Amino acid sequence: MCHGCRAQTHELIGEDGTQRYRPVILPGDGSIMREISPGAMVSAPCPICGDGEDPGWVEGFIVPV
Repeated sequence: MCHGCRAQTHELIGEDGTQRYRPVILPGDGSIMREISPGAMVSAPCPICGDGEDPGWVEGFIVPV
């Protein structure tokens, strides 16, 4: 998995009244969001994997658990 374009979200777990959020790492898609001016974001190729044959993945990189 590429560490340049991966994303993190949170999953809500616990339906018994003890709800909490657990971080979830999402694989990258080969693109990043870049701010070109205040409040203006554009999608750009990931500088690490965007030009690779399999965008979003880098050989040998494993996300810590």
